[in-house]
Amino acid sequence: MITLYQFPAAFAVPNISPYCLKLETFLRLTGQRYQVKNLSDPSKGPKGKLPFIELEGEVIGDSAIVLQHLSKRFKLDLDSHLDAAGLARGVAITRLCDEHLVHILVYFRWVDAKGWAQIRPALFGRLAAPLSWFVPGMVQRKVRSSLYSQGIGRHSRDELLAFAREDLQALHDLLGSADYFGGAQPCSADAAAYGVLANLIFCTLETPLNRMAREFPSLVAYCERLRAAYWA
Repeated sequence: MITLYQFPAAFAVPNISPYCLKLETFLRLTGQRYQVKNLSDPSKGPKGKLPFIELEGEVIGDSAIVLQHLSKRFKLDLDSHLDAAGLARGVAITRLCDEHLVHILVYFRWVDAKGWAQIRPALFGRLAAPLSWFVPGMVQRKVRSSLYSQGIGRHSRDELLAFAREDLQALHDLLGSADYFGGAQPCSADAAAYGVLANLIFCTLETPLNRMAREFPSLVAYCERLRAAYWA
């Protein structure tokens, strides 16, 4: 059986890490049997981050690598109904979600003052002194530095919101009137899309980005549809 190591559930979503939620959604979309073990320390992962899986004694990190490994290992056919253009479209959707929109989400949770005011007590509120005096700030500085190196952290708050609106509009337009990004049935890109969109639409953290995402009725309906079909 697959053992999935990830952060605990919080803020009314199965996982506040879009990558963890992406991987678990993929497991559900493909009907895999798995068990979850919660971790709070990403440094325990093979690549220093969560999620990762253990399968038959092998430990595999990074959600994208895990998806590729599982698809080959179990001959999964989640994208078999897509033609070449559909496969390319799925890659573009996944990259938009994993490599851009997620980083904006992280900014509005960890760097923006209103998001940090909610994240800090929820994730670090149980720390005893003296850890509570310096650990939250240390982790926030690490996240801030990572975002600056990645590039997102070099932009202003308003610039990031403008980028996010473009991303969300693109997802809205790519979805169109279809049930899923794979059309009438999900594809692997739906795992990535749900990972970040559910963290914007269902998550009880209140940020400008969350409120913006809820302005797109088609994306709200999409998340509700996928949740009802695979997370009920």
